[in-house]
Amino acid sequence: MNGGTAGAVAAGLLGALLLGAPLSAQEREGDAEARRKALIEQWDGAAGSTEANTGVTFAKWLAAVGSASGAALRSSVTVPQPQQWVSIGPRGLYMDNGFYGSLPQLDAGRVPTLAFHPTDRNTLYVGTSAGGVWKSTNEGASWVPLTDTECSLVTGAIAIDPVNPEIVYVGTGEQNESTAGCGVLRSTNGGATWSVYAQNVTVTNAASAAPIYSIVVDRASAGTANATTVVAATNRGIIRSTNSGLTWQLVTAALTFSDLKQHPTDPNIMYAARYGVTGSATPPGLWRSIDRGASWNAVTTFTTDSVIRMEIAVSRARPGSVWMLAGRPDRQLGGMWRWDDATSTRVSLDATGLRVPEPNGRLNFGGQSEYNLMIAVDHDDANIMYVGGVRAYRSTDGGTTFREMAERIHVDWHAIAVDENDSRRVFVGNDGGAFLSRDRGLSFQSVNSGLATALHYPGLSLHPTDPTGVLTGLQDNGTIITRNGMMQWTGVWGGDGAFTAINPDNPSIYYVSSQNGNMVRINTATNQRTGIAVDTAVERRRAFIAPFVLDPTRSTRLYFGGARLMRSETQGGNWVAVSPDLTRGSGTINAIAVAPTDSNVLFVGTNDGNVRYTRDFGANWLVPATTFPSRTVTDFAVDPANANRAVVLFGSSGGPHVYLTGDGGANWTDITGTLPDVSTQAAAWGPGGRLYVGNMFGVYETANDGVTWTRNAGLPTVRVTDLVYNPRTSRLVAATYGRGIWSYDFAAPGAVLRGDVNNDGSVTAADALLIQQALIGVQIPSAVRLFPAADANCDGRMQVLDALLVLKFAVGEQTATCVGTVR
Repeated sequence: MNGGTAGAVAAGLLGALLLGAPLSAQEREGDAEARRKALIEQWDGAAGSTEANTGVTFAKWLAAVGSASGAALRSSVTVPQPQQWVSIGPRGLYMDNGFYGSLPQLDAGRVPTLAFHPTDRNTLYVGTSAGGVWKSTNEGASWVPLTDTECSLVTGAIAIDPVNPEIVYVGTGEQNESTAGCGVLRSTNGGATWSVYAQNVTVTNAASAAPIYSIVVDRASAGTANATTVVAATNRGIIRSTNSGLTWQLVTAALTFSDLKQHPTDPNIMYAARYGVTGSATPPGLWRSIDRGASWNAVTTFTTDSVIRMEIAVSRARPGSVWMLAGRPDRQLGGMWRWDDATSTRVSLDATGLRVPEPNGRLNFGGQSEYNLMIAVDHDDANIMYVGGVRAYRSTDGGTTFREMAERIHVDWHAIAVDENDSRRVFVGNDGGAFLSRDRGLSFQSVNSGLATALHYPGLSLHPTDPTGVLTGLQDNGTIITRNGMMQWTGVWGGDGAFTAINPDNPSIYYVSSQNGNMVRINTATNQRTGIAVDTAVERRRAFIAPFVLDPTRSTRLYFGGARLMRSETQGGNWVAVSPDLTRGSGTINAIAVAPTDSNVLFVGTNDGNVRYTRDFGANWLVPATTFPSRTVTDFAVDPANANRAVVLFGSSGGPHVYLTGDGGANWTDITGTLPDVSTQAAAWGPGGRLYVGNMFGVYETANDGVTWTRNAGLPTVRVTDLVYNPRTSRLVAATYGRGIWSYDFAAPGAVLRGDVNNDGSVTAADALLIQQALIGVQIPSAVRLFPAADANCDGRMQVLDALLVLKFAVGEQTATCVGTVR
């Protein structure tokens, strides 16, 4: 067969495959379907053209795939090299629930702060709650992390110097995270490198630092690296620098201020929102400085029973006015006001529409005002206002009435910026990531593709034989899964995704859960979902992220932790208590482990510091002789070869974090050694008896039971919430709170026949079909392992091009790549 005929046949085959393949759930939605049809039409045109035209048209078609915003048509994966940590996503995700999420658009992790570049409309910055600062130079089409190796990835504020935009200030710490910040980061080269300052007024110790809520760069003195005034709001007062952030002073009492703004036309005037604290002699309200932040006084106040948190906004369209949005102590909307400097009066705004549900039945402003609260006013028209709580709203009459905006965008709104050069552009951040409007909030586009900022809770599980198969829960983004080497993650359950498990004997059955122990068994073979939650009438007390585990020796046996340990022998049916209350009276179980070599041995830890164990399947529960810290037990790891050998971990700071037992739980030895004194949350035994633990700074390893510890290279400075090792695939996987999922491979992939995806010994069109189906989200048979065989050109990725190369090889055309060779 000549090359031209082979190319035409290959083109026709792939076109037929595309037309015949079923659509993924995402592609049945909106824009993704339209993009898919357009691409297929382009391919059909290529398939019926001459050899020369086929080549040209296919190149255009492939370019279209590469530029499509829908990840379902251009997913790829980078094959990790052995013995290094590699990010495996998600780089944007599809949440299962379109009511709370942004389907068909991509979501990501929480964004509490963001900023427009003052002169380059293509450059955007986002600060994520625990994944650091990210920068885009193409208006959100792609992103680069800037602070992975800095002292904290918890980000509360970003401010860009308006005169010299290469100078960027970042406030670490965030009011919605208990994790410590580390002061103010400053870059003088657009985020390429950073220095840390303000630790003298923000940091107490490694585990205690003031979160920085807002930063203002004084316009009048901006543009220098040593003489600019910078002011920041923290929970320990307002701090101020007059030398571009090099040194800082506290300029108020040690009070909490939640927001900060500069007068839009008079740089001498600044405003701050004082947070309400029950019992404080200083009431909540609006404070003002008339000397660029050097001194402050309250101009209007509220009572602490009416206002707690407050956010503020200003607009050059109405200089001297400040808009205030506040929440009450009961978490409901406290009210909305406008302060006018000219008359020294406060006006209450009606804000009709915020307190009642929308007609379509969606949630209203909501009852989480201490957690999600945002406000902004248009720079050119002060009648246009934006506010957010659980849902987001827009007013066109100065706050008299509001209507919901962004109906199909993720809930829980935190941050907003209106472009000072183009008020049509509105940049927002919520629990689903970052979104951009170019029409004053009438519509929003996700800019989350490439943001690997997901916040993962503990409870990650791995596919027993597919090294790329991961099931994991996320903060407010449900539970997601990836399989077969795909970088595309698909939602399978909503809410706050909690613990998960995959049946090792039948991986088509897996278990997911959400907040407060809401558990579901999913059978992907039958598409059946069965609720299996433990009845609250049977076991009322339970953690928000309640643990459950599968017995590694019997895949139908589950354990769930409330105050007592519950057991089911029937895949989540017929739960029975197998322990008394194992807490100190009011706590909950936080960690459970079953010995892989002896199912009679179980370990249980509680959030009030108790460790209990049984060696007889729960008939008797024993108390260790060792005295432990009165802190949360975060994890256990039982030696996979020895049921008597295990480690237990403790959270928070202030003492030991890792203990080892060699006698089945009676006696434990502190092996914390040189580990940093920060919350330590995850542990796993790896090959050769090596122990890995995850804490606030990454993953540490010991080969000698804690005598020495070494921090693993390659991971960001990020909180690790879970570690799971699969000896069948030689892969260790880490869940992080802010930087997604990471993997560590102990062995290089074995040599395979490239292109032989179904492992039948030959490269055929059936193999190309499997690659194509995987790329658009079709469920692949569990026995099929795509990698590395699907990487037909050995470039470390699986793409549409690989499917084409396999087809060309199958019909006899030479491809000058590694397809058809063993590598």
